[in-house]
Amino acid sequence: MKDRIGMFMLLGLSFLMLTLAGCSSTNSSVVYGSESEELILVEQFEAVRQVMDNFFSCGRIVSIRAEDLHEIIEEQNEDYYLVDIRANQDFTKNNIAGSVSIPYAETLDVKKLETLPKDKTIVIIDYNGHQAAQTAATWKQLGYKTMPLYYGIQSWTNELAAINYDVFPSKPLEFPLVTEEEISVAEHKLPEILYPEDETEAYITQTVNTYLDRNYKGIITAEELQASLSSDGEKQYMLIDIREPKHYKMGHVEGAINIPLHKLAEMKSLKSYPQDKRIVLIGYDGLDGSQAARALVTLSYDAVALKYGMSYWSSNETVTGIIPINNQVKVREDYLLLPLNYLAPTTAVAGCA
Repeated sequence: MKDRIGMFMLLGLSFLMLTLAGCSSTNSSVVYGSESEELILVEQFEAVRQVMDNFFSCGRIVSIRAEDLHEIIEEQNEDYYLVDIRANQDFTKNNIAGSVSIPYAETLDVKKLETLPKDKTIVIIDYNGHQAAQTAATWKQLGYKTMPLYYGIQSWTNELAAINYDVFPSKPLEFPLVTEEEISVAEHKLPEILYPEDETEAYITQTVNTYLDRNYKGIITAEELQASLSSDGEKQYMLIDIREPKHYKMGHVEGAINIPLHKLAEMKSLKSYPQDKRIVLIGYDGLDGSQAARALVTLSYDAVALKYGMSYWSSNETVTGIIPINNQVKVREDYLLLPLNYLAPTTAVAGCA
């Protein structure tokens, strides 16, 4: 796979624009790679859609909580491989023992991917869990076993520098919810993905790399969304509640339609997504929305997740289906962070990252 990925990374900017922007023609196209090799571009939307549909059919990505990761580290369990995707300068100052650094912007770098083991569960550590969930989604689509740290390093420590001063919410916002609403959804044209045949993994890698290069964060805060909805947000956004129907019916954000997570990549669902609006995915804890956003971005939609999901929007657990944000994480004071090249008291090198 790495040889194919390497070849297609050299196709050039013009090829990249064909891939991401979409073209009006559905005919096959011809471009030239390095050494003037002719490459035939064909419509690959269905091939990529099948990968995403298979991914969603497995349900939500399972996260690992800080206390469970701490136990794994204490037991020196070699079935797990820790990857910290925070900025390199933050990783250098302090990191969880045994972790290695692959900054978020480099998580789809081909050479970095080659270093990841496929026979271990990769625990992905970030600031608040959202970028880790996005990364976990793409790495899983590429054949890796992944597991984001639940709500990131802010579930491990209260140290402000470590969490990039992104303080974990102390309570939900108590924004309004509605119960009854009829929303008509128009049918839209599907995006066009032009890429060489049988190179789906190479397409996923190259496409996500492009969004990472653009510093695409993939989230919107509840405060930002509520402010937009109070003005003309319906013109900018399409809101999709990815929770189960029973929770959606009990209370949801005004204007949101319900498409459960496992149905997001079904053809019927995809035809309801506009390409001229940003899709906001509203989940339970936000990490489910983040994995969904990454998948839709890979399918050439403009999608983001509601940060912290419904756990931050409302405290009504019966309605939201999840306990409130302030009860999600209990930070332990004895969970250590170590600077790079830390030396243990015994003078033995302790799990340098």
